[in-house]
Amino acid sequence: MYDCEGCGRSRQGLYFGSGIGEAQWWCWSCQSADQKELISSLDDRARGVLDRDADGVHWPYGPNIYVQMRADLLDWAERYDLKIGNTGCQSGLHWLDKGRCAKRECHGKPGFYDHTTTWLSRTTGRPALVFNQPYGQVDPAEVRESISEYPSLTAEVGPESWYGAGTTGVYIWNDGNRP
Repeated sequence: MYDCEGCGRSRQGLYFGSGIGEAQWWCWSCQSADQKELISSLDDRARGVLDRDADGVHWPYGPNIYVQMRADLLDWAERYDLKIGNTGCQSGLHWLDKGRCAKRECHGKPGFYDHTTTWLSRTTGRPALVFNQPYGQVDPAEVRESISEYPSLTAEVGPESWYGAGTTGVYIWNDGNRP
């Protein structure tokens, strides 16, 4: 809970506007009709991309409180034809490679793992991507080394990231399931 721009009280709500430092917090009570319509339209767009239950859409960390990140995530997922995936595998690499965690001990993950999400191809429903969005630059050689025991996986490092805030997009793909 943060101090609302409308009433000044600490209440549950969302950040509206672009950029983590630029966005303003609005509680549920003080949100405008346009803001509420935007939230509703993004929740509708999230069908088939993110999980939901009776309480609503399960937005990952970041988009759970930043409305612009919600829009950016949905644009990104639609561009790559992805939907959220779930795995108990800590690194997600076994899941991505075999469709399940194929090792009994899958502890530890590389240093570039931050704001990690796992994704399925919307077309096939199979594991397609482990996506990381760490702050700052990432050495592509480190990423390639982390997946070297998985010949079906490839990696890309680039600036594109729906999280924003100076993060780098680290894509680890299963090329056979890549949309």
